[in-house]
Amino acid sequence: MSAIGVLKRLGSATKTTLAVVGAGTSLYLAKEYASLKNAAQAEKKSKNKNVLILPFHRMKIVEQKKVDFSTALQELSKKDTGVIEVELRELINIIHTAATDDNIVALHGEFGHGFGFQCGGYAHVEEIRNAIRYFNESHRQHYERSKIIEMRKEEKQRKKKMSYAFADSFDHPTDTGNKEYILASAFSQLNLQPRGSLQFYGVSMTGVFLADALKKYGIKAHVFKHGQYKNAPNSFTESGFTRPHFENTSDLLESINQSVYEMIEYSRSLPTSYNKTVWKAIHDYGTMTAENAKEINLIDNLPKVNPIFDLVRMNASMKDKSDDKKNLVSEIKNKFQSMLEDNDFDANGLITFEEYATALKAKQKNKEKFANVLKKIEDASKRSTATESISKFAGVYNLDNSLTVPTKEKVALIHVDGGINDKIAMKVIKALREIKSDDNVSAIVLRINSPGGGVTASETILEECKDANKPIICSFGNLAASGGYYIATSADKIFANKTSITGSIGVFGIKLDASEMSKRYGINFDDVSRSEHSQTYSLFHPLNDAMKSNLTRNMDRVYQYFKQIVSAGRNIPIEKMEEVAQGRVWSGSQAKEIALVDEFGGIDRALKYAIANYTNGVASVEVFPRPLTLKEKLLSMLEEKEKAKSIIGTANSLICGETLKLLSPCSIMLTMNEENAIATVAEDVLDKMCRTD
Repeated sequence: MSAIGVLKRLGSATKTTLAVVGAGTSLYLAKEYASLKNAAQAEKKSKNKNVLILPFHRMKIVEQKKVDFSTALQELSKKDTGVIEVELRELINIIHTAATDDNIVALHGEFGHGFGFQCGGYAHVEEIRNAIRYFNESHRQHYERSKIIEMRKEEKQRKKKMSYAFADSFDHPTDTGNKEYILASAFSQLNLQPRGSLQFYGVSMTGVFLADALKKYGIKAHVFKHGQYKNAPNSFTESGFTRPHFENTSDLLESINQSVYEMIEYSRSLPTSYNKTVWKAIHDYGTMTAENAKEINLIDNLPKVNPIFDLVRMNASMKDKSDDKKNLVSEIKNKFQSMLEDNDFDANGLITFEEYATALKAKQKNKEKFANVLKKIEDASKRSTATESISKFAGVYNLDNSLTVPTKEKVALIHVDGGINDKIAMKVIKALREIKSDDNVSAIVLRINSPGGGVTASETILEECKDANKPIICSFGNLAASGGYYIATSADKIFANKTSITGSIGVFGIKLDASEMSKRYGINFDDVSRSEHSQTYSLFHPLNDAMKSNLTRNMDRVYQYFKQIVSAGRNIPIEKMEEVAQGRVWSGSQAKEIALVDEFGGIDRALKYAIANYTNGVASVEVFPRPLTLKEKLLSMLEEKEKAKSIIGTANSLICGETLKLLSPCSIMLTMNEENAIATVAEDVLDKMCRTD
């Protein structure tokens, strides 16, 4: 046989083999496709009518779960107490999903004794309340403040979904504003145990002042600041509130309290007679009994036990016509008659928060798997006619689009959570550099929940944001003040909650002088210096005129630049900047009035805005930097453990050696919160200690 004949026979055999392989692959992929599609369709046909249980009494809300050695140990200890740590965005997404899930007909919030719920502040409560409002109103509209999408007339009206809350009591011993009650009041029906109580004293703040303690131990705090309302360093220099400090704090609390009143008035459908005078009377009354609270419409019903479980049991027993079940149904109806008068309770099952969250994650994985299978089928169809025929036979081209992942387009989400320091800056820089090299990222949402921090770290983040060359939308959490606001100044859009705390456009620095304390204990320090500035950062060297002049000049420079970038970024004339600056702190409501923020809304609103305005309308949300793998988490935990050992060793060296003079107790800081200011100074000192090893 000629060489040409051999080649022809080989080519024919290859085609036959490829056809067989293609058919086999097609059958496998078609089987996978059918399996996934049938599972999705079975879920849609489910007749379950569940109540989703939200266990707020054992829930800790965080911006982002942290991965380190200490938090891993804390998580292990929480398993015994049942406390669950939940990311705010995850909770909001779950409530939003439940709103459109036909198998979820109601929400139930559990509040226990009224002081188990943990969150970062009132803005967290506001965002969760908005999600519950979305659920309550899901039968008639999609709730967006600036854009309410009414249902089309030809569309079938959804049945109204109810939400219920129950507490044994609302008398948190330390939370005068009672975040638990504010959150619970968002539910359609609010129930309180008859022997429970409600205390609602109003939102308040407590300042910590260390001046007398520092004086007692021979420590002086020299403060350099710009802005009469830059009150964070008052913790080191005052024994109580100064007049500007008190004025700013009072105005801030007045605004937040007003927002809280409006929330409760809306969700509880309170009459217009509930004005400031009425709310002041409620605050001044003190602790209310359950009956008192019901009389003034702050509570709906006073059942002796949580009714939700009996009501579900009642509905589950409806189909059973036996006398026992009929008697049970009648007994429960009589027991909770007042709760059933105004609504049609039709739930016949319960699903826990953990179960529902797990189910949604599994559903998402199936979605992604389905999309991958579909892509493989489409790729194989281009190469093999057998694949195309089998795919058509299996109905692959009669697709349910909701099961697929139709786009690679992404919106990147970066968290800036806590005091802004070098570590936070490096994390954000890493994220932004990953994003810059990812062509699928169309926009960035920067979620800021920070009271501020170091100038250098804040400037580093700001410049990296400017260099990203992608639209940036900022979302403010509980706090986005001082350095937290600084990094948002170049954003294309800023969203804040009404109860967010922001502004604090100002700067301060602290030079601590413990020379008197050292002399008391017979410890002396001497030095040979090249200039009068050499001992500026020494904890045991007094402040001289040269140091004072230099530090004052630095404060002036930073403050003027801060005002310039706010003026340019927010389009506020520079001559008007003093009116909004001077370190003054604003609520989100106040900040919108003076153009420091653009719109009201939480993290979900910011993400929806980014998707609607900077993508084709359908995009996934991806957190940057990329979440760590299990192996990386374990390595990170080990590194944290070694770091802890290093810090202990450094502390011993500090006590026994000569590293005291190398501390740097003077930092230029953009910080709003007193407690955070103390922590930032301490962290700065500790950081310098560690660098001497």
